[in-house]
Amino acid sequence: MEQIIEHEREVYLVEELELRVIMEADTYKRNCDDLWEQYKFDPDYFNRFMQGPLLNEFMQTIYTRSKPLNNNEINKWLTISLSQFKTHTPQLRKETMKELFWKQYWYPNIEPKPYTTMGDFYEKYFGHVFKWYEKHFHLFQEATEQALQDFKKGYLGSFADFSIQAQQEPKSKLKTNLTVKEIAYLFRALYEEGIIDAKHKTDIFNFIAESFSSKQKEDVSANSIKNAFDVPDFNAVDFWQGKFTHLMQRAKKDKEK
Repeated sequence: MEQIIEHEREVYLVEELELRVIMEADTYKRNCDDLWEQYKFDPDYFNRFMQGPLLNEFMQTIYTRSKPLNNNEINKWLTISLSQFKTHTPQLRKETMKELFWKQYWYPNIEPKPYTTMGDFYEKYFGHVFKWYEKHFHLFQEATEQALQDFKKGYLGSFADFSIQAQQEPKSKLKTNLTVKEIAYLFRALYEEGIIDAKHKTDIFNFIAESFSSKQKEDVSANSIKNAFDVPDFNAVDFWQGKFTHLMQRAKKDKEK
C-alpha cells in the first residue's frame, strides 16, 4: 500500500504544502482520538496553524531549499512552484488531497474502503481542514511570489515583509551515524517514557528534521520521521535494544567510579 513519502522526482512547493497539511490533519486527529483527555478538538486550530506556524515553516523551506542551488536551479524551482498555484488550486486538488488523507490516516493498514465512501464523519473532518487550507492558500502563493522577486533582485532569503524567523540563518544540523528509522525510534522511546514533552507530535517531527542529519543524507524530512515514528521498524528497535543495554552498563560503571 502506498503512503505519503518523498518521490524521486522533484516535489515543488504546492505539492509539498499539500503533503504537510495532510500530515498535520492526520496527526491532529490522532491526538484528539487517542489522547482525548489531553487534546480537545479546537475548531480554530487549523485557522491559526496555517496563518502562523505553517506559513513560517513554508517560507523557511523556500530559504533552506534554495540555498544550495545555483541561480538557474533556483529560478526553475521557484518558477515551476509558482505555476503550481494555478494548476494545483484547492478546488482542483480537493479529491487528490482527500485520497491522500485517507491513505495516510489508515497507514500502515490497508484502507477498509475507498476514500470516496469514507463516510460523513471523516468527510466533515477533512472538509473542516480543507476549508482553512482553501481560505489561506493565497498567503502561500504571495510568499512564493515574493521569494521569486527577492531572487530576481539578488537577495533571496531576506523575507523581511513576511517573517522574522525566515530571516534567520538556518542552524547547522547535528550529524549522526543513525538511519532515519533509528532516529525516529529513539525519539519515540524518549517521548513514550515521558523524557521529552510536546503539545503535538508534529513539533517533534519538525525538531528532528531541522536539527539532525541521518547517515544517508543531510536533509531529513518531517514526513519520513513521522512515518518511522508511528510505525517503528523492527531493525531499528533491535538496534536500540542493544544500545540501551550498553548504555545501562555504562551508567552502572559510572556510578561505581
